Amino acid sequence: MTQQAIARSFVIPVLDMSPHSRFNIKTLLDDLGAVAGEVICIFNSPEVFKALHNHPRIDKYCFNKLNAGVSRSWNLGIMSAEGRAVFIMNADLHVLPNAIHQLENYLFQLPDAVLVGPQGSYLDFENLRMIHYFQKGAFEQPVRTHDVSGFFFALHLERFLEHKLLFDPRFSPCFMEEWDMGVQVMKAGLSSYAVPVTDWEHEWGISGHKENTPINYFGRTVMRNDVLQANRVKFKDKWFKRAA
Repeated sequence: MTQQAIARSFVIPVLDMSPHSRFNIKTLLDDLGAVAGEVICIFNSPEVFKALHNHPRIDKYCFNKLNAGVSRSWNLGIMSAEGRAVFIMNADLHVLPNAIHQLENYLFQLPDAVLVGPQGSYLDFENLRMIHYFQKGAFEQPVRTHDVSGFFFALHLERFLEHKLLFDPRFSPCFMEEWDMGVQVMKAGLSSYAVPVTDWEHEWGISGHKENTPINYFGRTVMRNDVLQANRVKFKDKWFKRAA
């Protein structure tokens, strides 16, 4: 595949076979069989790496022996991408070609767009609360938002790199990385949009859990609620810390 032939890039972090969902990395690779573009998998466990690294639909991969978390995985994939549009996808996403084409059209047509996704939020950053969430099927026009949801979004690679945007690894393994990027985007004078794209399905994993679920992160066990609370503090310290 030559650089000129790469229409778009798909970045997919993979930790396991998504036991919480009807969909997994195998079904997503099947979905992408009908769409042009390079597939870049970020494998975060030896088990899925051994099972899938030779899959014919995977063009590039990175292998982390241990779970490196969301931000690091996205960064690795973005740095390996060569398409003008880079699609970030959860391994448990089900997507139809129309959703990809629509998302891409919005990305290159909307003013100052650097991130577009089918769901996003209005946020009260300083008080760490969501004001409004734009859900699938609940809006009919693109909306400039404070963030986009991380399970499925597209980024404008040239703008992203030119403005030195980077998902902050301090928010690994998960939580608050979307809000943090939302602030980065606004400070760069760019925009995030929620757009009315509906040809996809997704079932929430760790982000939707109410239980204090354990997370294996770089070989150690951390608890979901502890990570969320710690990252909320990190976010507020980073962007809203008052001068002494």
